[in-house]
Amino acid sequence: MKFNFIKNRYIWFAFSLAIIITGIVFACVQGFKLDIDFKGGTNITANIGQEFNNTDIENIVEKITKAKPLVQKISVEETSVSITTDVISNEQSAKVVAELKAKYKNIKDEPSVRNIQPAYTKELVTSAMKAVIIGIVFILIYVAIRFKMLGASAAVAAVIALLHDVLIMLSVYAIFRLPVNTACVAAILTIIGYSINDTIIIYDRIRENKRKISGKSKEEIINAGINQTLTRSFYTSLTTVISISAVYVLAYINNQQVLKEFSLPLIIGIIFGTYSSIFIAPPLWYMFSEKVDKQKAKNKTSKKSK
Repeated sequence: MKFNFIKNRYIWFAFSLAIIITGIVFACVQGFKLDIDFKGGTNITANIGQEFNNTDIENIVEKITKAKPLVQKISVEETSVSITTDVISNEQSAKVVAELKAKYKNIKDEPSVRNIQPAYTKELVTSAMKAVIIGIVFILIYVAIRFKMLGASAAVAAVIALLHDVLIMLSVYAIFRLPVNTACVAAILTIIGYSINDTIIIYDRIRENKRKISGKSKEEIINAGINQTLTRSFYTSLTTVISISAVYVLAYINNQQVLKEFSLPLIIGIIFGTYSSIFIAPPLWYMFSEKVDKQKAKNKTSKKSK
C-alpha cells in the first residue's frame, strides 16, 4: 500500500503545530525548569562509604534548605552521591555536610561543595545556542551542495524540519517539566544529526527518481521516494528507540537521574526526528519548489509579453 504524504501535508503540519503551540503555552505559563547548569546553584558531592537511600538524603537537605534537591548516585561508585540544589548559603551547605556525617559514619574524605555562578550560566547558554546554530548552518550548506539538483528549496525545507525538531524537543521539556541542562543540549544536537540523516536518505531517493522516472508529476516522484524508504526509516528508528528505552528502564530502576533525563527526551526526539524527515521536510520542499516553478513560469510569461 502506497501512502500519499504530499496530499495530506496540512494534517501533518497541523499536528506538529498543535504540539509546538502547547509547548509554548506551557513555557509561558510555568516556564522551563532550568537545572543548575543554566540557572546556577550548589552541588555537594560525597562518598558515603555505604549503601544509601536517595529519599533519606533528600529529606536531610530539604529540612535544611526548604527545597527539594536532586539526589543521584554517581555511576562510577555506587556509594558516592551528588546533591544538587538551588543556590544555598555557606552556613546551609555546612549544615548539610554535618548532617550527612552524623547519619553516615563510614563517610570517606571531606564532601566537596561547589557553587555554580550565574555568569557561568550565561556563557553556557550562549555556547549552547552557538552550537545549535552552527550545526544547522553547516547542514544547510551541505544539503544545498549535495542536492543541487533539487534546488535551494530542498535545503531550506530540511533546515525548517530541523528547527521543527528543536521546537518539539523544547516543547517536551516544557510540558513534562524536564530540567534543561547540558544533557538537553546534547539530546537536541543528537536529534538534529539523526533527523538530517533520515532526510538526506529520502532526498537521495527522490533525486534518483527524478532521473529514472519519466512522465510522473513532482508529487508522485516525492511520494514514491518516501514510500521506498519508509520501511528502512521505520525499522532503523524502532531499533534505536528500543535500545534507548532499555537505557531509560535501567536508569529508572537504578534511580540514575541524569540518564533518565537524557534518554527520555532522546526517545521522543528520535520519534519526531523520523516523523519530520518523512512528514515535514519533503512536503515543505514540494511546496517551496512549486512556488519557485510558478514564479519562473510567471517571469517567462512576462518576458514573452514584452
